[in-house]
Amino acid sequence: MLGILIGCATLIVVGWAILKGKYAPLVLFASGAFMLLCAAVFDIGTFLPKKGAAPTGSDLLDVVEFIRYMFSNRLSSLGLLIMTMVGFASYMTHIGANDAFVRIAIRPLSLFKNPYIVLIVGFLLGKAVSMVITSAVGLGVLCMALMGPALVAIGLNKKAIGAIFVTSGAVSLVLIGGSTAAASKACSIPILDYVFFYKIPAGLPVIAIMAVTHFFWQRYLDRKEGWNCAEHRGDTLVFDEEVKKPSGNAPKFYAVLPFLPMILVVVFSPYVVSSIKLDIITLMFLCVIVSMVIETFRWKFNFEKIGAGCKVFLQAMGRSMSGVVSLVIAAGVFAQGFKSLGMLDAIVGLANTAGFGALGMSVLFVLITTAVAIIAGSNGASFYPIVEMVPKIAKDMGVNPVALVLPMHQASTIARPLSPVAGVVVAISAMLKMNPLELVKRASVPCIVALVAHQIIVFLFTL
Repeated sequence: MLGILIGCATLIVVGWAILKGKYAPLVLFASGAFMLLCAAVFDIGTFLPKKGAAPTGSDLLDVVEFIRYMFSNRLSSLGLLIMTMVGFASYMTHIGANDAFVRIAIRPLSLFKNPYIVLIVGFLLGKAVSMVITSAVGLGVLCMALMGPALVAIGLNKKAIGAIFVTSGAVSLVLIGGSTAAASKACSIPILDYVFFYKIPAGLPVIAIMAVTHFFWQRYLDRKEGWNCAEHRGDTLVFDEEVKKPSGNAPKFYAVLPFLPMILVVVFSPYVVSSIKLDIITLMFLCVIVSMVIETFRWKFNFEKIGAGCKVFLQAMGRSMSGVVSLVIAAGVFAQGFKSLGMLDAIVGLANTAGFGALGMSVLFVLITTAVAIIAGSNGASFYPIVEMVPKIAKDMGVNPVALVLPMHQASTIARPLSPVAGVVVAISAMLKMNPLELVKRASVPCIVALVAHQIIVFLFTL
């Protein structure tokens, strides 16, 4: 009982700190270390693993030893994978490969005449671009810069345009991403299986549902405001600040390079070439090497050009260490502290007593993730601390961990546009000179419908 009381009190403090916008890794490290120390001092539970860490003879130093173990363990596996993924994505932007794909992706806009059909095409194109640009802010701003003026010119309301691009990062389909790596690890399945057997099959119908919802919701709000697209044909959209647009310098075939990890992970799999087995980190480095070789021939062995690209890759890896990776490690410390106080056993016991089952527990996690994402404006702060707890809960309940992880994983991306303090909401509302809350209102119904639809679809997938 003492452990549960300490855990609940700590959760309240953590929730307050996140609400106040405190630095999430520090909050999770401090709260996790506090819970671990309480578990040791009051002899509530143990936390040092049997392998990789040894008791120091001091309760306080045991906590420090566990933090050391988490850094060592996570940096050598999940942390390094996230760092290489972030580095690869930044390198693709540096060499113009992402821009090459974007230039090709936006061409279908001119094929449709109905303004609201064009709006939905714009949303789907944004989803296509999200496959190579994993930053929600970068994705939203780039899509707005590229397609916004064209959509305004055919008479669409800028509020509706902002809504489709602020939600373009929702329902992630990407292979390259820290949250995807963490989710697949929590499910104890390869990234390839997690993405292609669960994430994409469950995500595609939800994206279609979101697109249809956008069509009716944006049209309904426009009519409610008295907006007539025909009366606004020829309108212009000018941004106060200069925004990045595709340079147009990279060769067209570079559009394939951002998808190279997805292609190779399928090629070197039991489904295609079973004789070659590559670790996903090795595969990521291979993709960087292939891209650098191509760049070497493009720039005719110009050492300065190649060196600049290598520097971008390594610097991005370093930035991810201070960002996503540190959050993942801190979340691991927090989760272990939570576990050592007996909180997870209490949750499982309460769920079984209440008859929650897998669906009830999944809905509970989704609600928590959604609430934290809206408060913090970040999908990482809402996802990483909770996903660390899932493997034990799934094992104790005897359920497929995917049924718990995937809804929570996507809820962290779907709920982000519902937060007025989310980076992508702030950035796009500033570009359009509108109140962030108005943008949240425009995104609200499509996101809520997507949350419900995804929960149902995942439940059917994991029966």
